[in-house]
Amino acid sequence: MRLGDLSRCLAQETEELLELAEGILGISRARLLVEGVDLGGARALLETLLGYPKGYPVPYILGRVPFYGKVFLVDERVLIPRSETEGLIDIVLSLGISPKRIVDVGTGSGVLGITLKLLFPDALVILTDLSPDALKVAKRNALRLGAEVRMVATDLLAGLRGEYDLIVSNPPYVAEGEVGIYDPRVRFEPEMALRGGRTGYEITERLVREAMGMLSPGGYLIFESDPKHFHRLPAGAEIRGRFVILKRGGA
Repeated sequence: MRLGDLSRCLAQETEELLELAEGILGISRARLLVEGVDLGGARALLETLLGYPKGYPVPYILGRVPFYGKVFLVDERVLIPRSETEGLIDIVLSLGISPKRIVDVGTGSGVLGITLKLLFPDALVILTDLSPDALKVAKRNALRLGAEVRMVATDLLAGLRGEYDLIVSNPPYVAEGEVGIYDPRVRFEPEMALRGGRTGYEITERLVREAMGMLSPGGYLIFESDPKHFHRLPAGAEIRGRFVILKRGGA
């Protein structure tokens, strides 16, 4: 794990522990910080009392996670959305576009597609996932947040027709044998949402190939990836942090 990744992981873990203490113990965040409560000790006590295994992810205990100003439901059927993934939404907004047809590929809990629907209410938004269980979680979130989206159980973009102005994804990009290196909590998360093939780039490679053939002229594909895969990207890819931007020409 890179130092930057470790720092982000620790920061998010602290944030989640504060939320856990607030939600379960009813102790305000301000009091926790002022009194210097041992969050690790509090977590261990709660794990024992609630019967959760050591290191069980806080969002699964609470059943929710914040994302881009909204609260999304999560459980073991979906990957826990990371706060840094909000950066993908920031990139979309920075482009100054008004997409009318959007696809969120491998949606999981639906955070990307649902957030985009709330930001672009007139757009047709499709959420795809290979896991029917994940789509059930995404459907609950869409209903709770009043986002009218379509859901398709499929592998990446298979079965979709037509062209799309914006395709987004946080695809599995962890190589075989590396699951658990990035974030210890992943042992509780669905493997199919993490494993990207032997090198970690196989699924991303398919995504790029399929998506670039379905973008409208001037349309964008934006996805999250591991920087170690950036050298494999096609010419013309723009890199912003952990995110990749590919644009189809013609507009």
